Amino acid sequence: MTQTPNQRTVSTRTWWVLGVLGVLAMSAVAVWFGLSATVGKVHWTNTGHSITSDTEARVMFELVREPEREVTCRLQALDERRGTVGTADVVVPPADSSPSGHVESVRTVTRALTAYVERCWYSDEAGG
Repeated sequence: MTQTPNQRTVSTRTWWVLGVLGVLAMSAVAVWFGLSATVGKVHWTNTGHSITSDTEARVMFELVREPEREVTCRLQALDERRGTVGTADVVVPPADSSPSGHVESVRTVTRALTAYVERCWYSDEAGG
């Protein structure tokens, strides 16, 4: 028995519909995995730094987090050769809202060229 052109079109159309539905389903799964990996985590943005002396640098940053939770952030200061000249873990108390802006200091052994937030985590979780 031979297929008519109309029957072949229905079959092709069915595969296209199944293909599109498959792509949509896999896209939804990818979005779900992406959101589940980031929701509830601490996010930070380095917004600047200033070198206040040969032994101190200030780091400006913004935190996006659950406002009622305390956060610990590791600050790092580097010299002109990209060597670490200072590191500090600073505790940021709970805030009224998120995002929130912060300025924290890091002591250095020599003059720093730059300073930034290396990473942040909730203080009540292992992460340091």
